[in-house]
Amino acid sequence: MYSVTSSFIYLASQKNAAWQRKFLIGSSDYSAFVMGWPSISRAWDDCAPGLVTIDLSNAGQTFNFFLADGTLLHAECSLQLGLAGEYISLLSGTIDALRFRDGKCGMTLVDKFKKLSDRRIGDTTTPKDYTGSDYMVHDLAWYVCTSHGGLSALTSTNNLDLDYASFGSWTAVFSLDNIRMKAQFTGQTASEMLRKIAFLTQSAIWIENNKLKFVRFSVADSSAMQFDDTTVLDGEMTMDERDLVNKMYVGANYNVTSMSYPITVNDSSSSSISRYGYKERIINETFVWLADSNSALNFAQRMVISGKELVPQVVIDAPLQGVHITIGDTIAVNDPQLGVSDSYRIMQETIDMDSGKKSYVVDQSQYLLGFTLDYSALDSVDVIL
Repeated sequence: MYSVTSSFIYLASQKNAAWQRKFLIGSSDYSAFVMGWPSISRAWDDCAPGLVTIDLSNAGQTFNFFLADGTLLHAECSLQLGLAGEYISLLSGTIDALRFRDGKCGMTLVDKFKKLSDRRIGDTTTPKDYTGSDYMVHDLAWYVCTSHGGLSALTSTNNLDLDYASFGSWTAVFSLDNIRMKAQFTGQTASEMLRKIAFLTQSAIWIENNKLKFVRFSVADSSAMQFDDTTVLDGEMTMDERDLVNKMYVGANYNVTSMSYPITVNDSSSSSISRYGYKERIINETFVWLADSNSALNFAQRMVISGKELVPQVVIDAPLQGVHITIGDTIAVNDPQLGVSDSYRIMQETIDMDSGKKSYVVDQSQYLLGFTLDYSALDSVDVIL
């Protein structure tokens, strides 16, 4: 959730809220030149850099100063949305491209996390090797972000690139679960590796408040906001059987020389299989992988728990009353037209600055995920994680 005052939340809840939009290059306000405001999207499982294009009036050659000095594209830009002088920064970054035509300037902005997609780790001749030890998940993610991705390595909440508070909580989860990984990077980008780490741990890594945020969802908090037929402009519900997973195989401790997996664990849900038939998935990773049976079983069981039932996904379009709530927050949806009356977690969001609408993709796949790791599959003792 964005950090805003109670006054902001109150004003946002009003149907006639006087929303203000702002576009800054450096400290200069160019909002008056904007011809079309962009949409900004985020998803819980995608830490790719934000990329948007904004159309600006250039009839008076206002933006021709960029043509004389290409380094000016590195100027800090910001897209903001606010009320009564209090603003939320939806995207901060630099200029990726410019196009001048017919008295207009098309400006493509990219946030500072572009460096995660620009930087490649190792190559096929000299791979970057993390196979000599079993690495804690958070340690490997830290190396990817800082040593290879060029983000700040400051270990405090003053870190300008990483949400260090969320990273600390994320670290505690994997220290408790003792989840370990190995890796060998042969030219993958830092963002690719973060997405893979997030997938193998059922974590959420996304960009919020101009920082990378790290979360593994557990039992949901109370709903941050309620949406009903007075606040929902449009909505739809989908169910996709391709999302079902009721039997899971996971290879672990990959041997890069023999290209084989000495360990394979599996987990399944007999009740789901009896209702839907076998919906199997095999995960054998070769760039970053789980190091031991415990880590692989943890992942397999989480995948089955979240995938064994067909979970409806709800998409709702609403005004900007909920602009301050974001990925990971829970909302209550009561829409008689859709036949929905339940609580859901926000998994994706899109803010349309032009129309003044916000779309939410919500479901319950990551809503209640407290569980007991069944060590009996490893001939050991069940423990609560």
